[in-house]
Amino acid sequence: MGLMYQQPARGARKASPIVLTLVAATPLLLFDRTVGGQNPRTVIVRKILAYSLAGADGTFEIGTGLLAFVPIFPAFFIVNGMNDVWTEDELPEVELGDDLVCQSTPAGIYIQVEVEEIE
Repeated sequence: MGLMYQQPARGARKASPIVLTLVAATPLLLFDRTVGGQNPRTVIVRKILAYSLAGADGTFEIGTGLLAFVPIFPAFFIVNGMNDVWTEDELPEVELGDDLVCQSTPAGIYIQVEVEEIE
């Protein structure tokens, strides 16, 4: 039996809205980072939830840049009709100072993330 490791909290936990990818390989805004204050906020992805209704297995990516997409993780494989969850003990800790976007191939994948927003 393995031990689960949870990072100590450094900021506020927030969930993104659920995003449905309607067009394959087209970036969509997933999490809009809070802007304001004296220090710009950064985000760390702590949990990813995904569900596919695409009719076929596929992949999705999470990254930055609506116009020039840059992935921050390798592509996630998703099985059609299955719920998939990746938690913080399975995800590398990547701290970003930008909004999160996602894209999938094929279209028809629901994606939601839980992030830790650090001020």
